[in-house]
Amino acid sequence: MGFAEGFRGEALSAGFKDAVAGRPERLYVQLGIQSGLPGTRMNEQLAQAFAVECVAIGKASDKLVFEMALMTTVSAPGASSREFLPVCGTLALGARAAHDKQDAKLGKRALEILHEASEDMRFRVREIVPVALAKIGAGMGDALVHEFAWWTNGFFHASAALLAMGQLEFLAAINDEEAALARLNEAYALAKNAARSTARYPGRKALLDALSTLPEAFAARFGVPVFDLLVRWSNSEDPELRGSIQTVLRSQKLGTRYPTEVKRVHAALAAALPPPRDPTLAVKGMRGRGKKKGNHAR
Repeated sequence: MGFAEGFRGEALSAGFKDAVAGRPERLYVQLGIQSGLPGTRMNEQLAQAFAVECVAIGKASDKLVFEMALMTTVSAPGASSREFLPVCGTLALGARAAHDKQDAKLGKRALEILHEASEDMRFRVREIVPVALAKIGAGMGDALVHEFAWWTNGFFHASAALLAMGQLEFLAAINDEEAALARLNEAYALAKNAARSTARYPGRKALLDALSTLPEAFAARFGVPVFDLLVRWSNSEDPELRGSIQTVLRSQKLGTRYPTEVKRVHAALAAALPPPRDPTLAVKGMRGRGKKKGNHAR
């Protein structure tokens, strides 16, 4: 999601000016009306426009941005038009930190808030975090990849970090291949070593979904070393983790560009499974060994 154009319409522009002056409710009402929520399609272009307006006036918008990004489920419940407000705040926070790279305090606070927002109960807030992180990563590059080392110890956090690194504007700024692959390796370890009790946990599912997409982007950027990593993690018998790797291998782009490497990972996946049971080795009468003589139905 790029940032190119601000608000259209007098009501939004006037509401934004009021909000920056400390009277945000008019803006909140207008954003809610045009948010597309509750509904299946959120108005991402409007969230983008809000971020553009905040970047345009710089620090003058920061109080409003922080207030919106930090809205709780009490003031901005999920599945309501008010959920759009923290979405806008979160996206604008990333845009502001990306634009004002010299403000270390702003950047640090933005990453702290985004880290927390990556496991927000409201899924639309969670889903905008990688977009905000990618904006910051486009400027920070490898420094943010190193920063993500402390994100890969939690399911939602790791998912946000992976999805951010996979976005083109951030991916193009990553030059430290070793650090990037270390983050991917840590994410695989997190998914594989998770307790069984987390199998149905939404956070683990989010991580597995991210592991189904990022390796393709990384392979396009870093090549064969990514497939080496996939081979290493193909020794798992976990069907969900294996499924995430198989999803990566279904990419037509990778199949065309790296056919030998794709076959190598497929072979590693196949080798990790125990051989199928040979039905000819079944011992006659095994299924009835639990029955006692004379216990026939009458």
